[in-house]
Amino acid sequence: MPVAVITGGNKGLGLSQSQRFIAAGYEVYIVARSRADFDQLGPQAHFVACDIAADREATYLADIHAKAGPISALVNNAGVHLKKPVWDVSPDEFDMVLDVNVRAMFASCGRYVNLHRDTGGAIVNIASMGGIMGLPSAAAYVTAKTAVVGLTRSVAVDAAQFGIRCNAVSPGFIDTDMTRAILAKDPARRDKIEGRIPGRKFGTPQDVANTVYYLASDQAAYVNGANLPVDGGYAVGF
Repeated sequence: MPVAVITGGNKGLGLSQSQRFIAAGYEVYIVARSRADFDQLGPQAHFVACDIAADREATYLADIHAKAGPISALVNNAGVHLKKPVWDVSPDEFDMVLDVNVRAMFASCGRYVNLHRDTGGAIVNIASMGGIMGLPSAAAYVTAKTAVVGLTRSVAVDAAQFGIRCNAVSPGFIDTDMTRAILAKDPARRDKIEGRIPGRKFGTPQDVANTVYYLASDQAAYVNGANLPVDGGYAVGF
């Protein structure tokens, strides 16, 4: 049974990703700080308690590798958002955003490559449309997600010699519980956003999960260093 590791894979977009890999027959190791929503995933899912920002060398990957063997797919999904303009972001807040969104991913990419030089594999990093375009009042987040796109390209170039591919997915406006809760307070804002999406609708968590799975699978065997937007054309049609 192939093995996938998904950080933050027990809630939000990560939960849909875990479900997609499980449906495809993967054994999925979910790395997160809490077990929220984990129990609904079934026997193919394994919980690994870890604060990825504190694990500066991604030792959790070595532990999973020692237990389960080669990891076919690593999905760096865990992330954090901060809704503030650049002049309101404190140094500690900026460090927190970078620690979770960039430094933890940097460490996991490096650890994964070192563990899989002889077996190959696939890394999928979750970026954002904030890595493609500017977003209002999100300077720290946009900085971090832009770094994710650059990291993805560099890992793709360096790790290809080991048969390891690295790609990114940039979700746009996705219809999650959190999104609905936020926009329920401002229905006019949702209408405004949908009016800017060429297809006039939000995406679903499954749209993101299917793209992540594609990039991790052999169907994308010759896709390397790509950043695939899952945004209904928002970034190009804005």
